[in-house]
Amino acid sequence: MTWLAQFFAARGLVVSLIAGLGIMVVTWDHRRMSAAKEAGRQEVRVEAETKGRENAKKADAARRDVERIPADRLRDRFCRDCDR
Repeated sequence: MTWLAQFFAARGLVVSLIAGLGIMVVTWDHRRMSAAKEAGRQEVRVEAETKGRENAKKADAARRDVERIPADRLRDRFCRDCDR
């Protein structure tokens, strides 16, 4: 028998238990990192949606302000679509 076969014959259960524990730790760590990445993605999504809502409110406020201004005040020398 080779030395590797003798080693596994004598300590096969111990080696398999250690290998199983190693695989369990690697799997647990991978799941933990995946969960952290997903939580980070969700935070980014929420932040983007919040900023989008804030920008929509600003745009609505700007539209309301423009609607209140009389049309003749909106025409100045920089108006590109105005008939001169």
